[in-house]
Amino acid sequence: FSQFAQLDLLTGQPHPEDEVLYAMAMVAPYCSLGGPYTFRAKLTPGPGKKGQVAKQCLKMFEAQIDKQAWKLLVQAIPENDTASLMMGSCKASMPGMQKLQQQVVKDKKKEKKERDVAPGRK
Repeated sequence: FSQFAQLDLLTGQPHPEDEVLYAMAMVAPYCSLGGPYTFRAKLTPGPGKKGQVAKQCLKMFEAQIDKQAWKLLVQAIPENDTASLMMGSCKASMPGMQKLQQQVVKDKKKEKKERDVAPGRK
């Protein structure tokens, strides 16, 4: 393969039947991410620390993914590497973010409840 042919193998919009081998975080102007990327968040100056915002974004992306193999790839993205790409203090926004945040909180509560109940029962 030439270097250009290898670049053509990269995609921001994987199809469900695609075999995805690696996921990586990247930062670019939001308008340039519109078409070619399925999972994206808009970063704007705000009160959040970039480490917390990076963790939040990765959790939101993970919540949007149906395939378990892809979720594992997103979980493997180092939060420190993601945070190092971001501006100092910022906030993230994305379409449907409130709904996703509520779902993540609901899932955490459900997991905690199952853990607390499971050891007491036989």
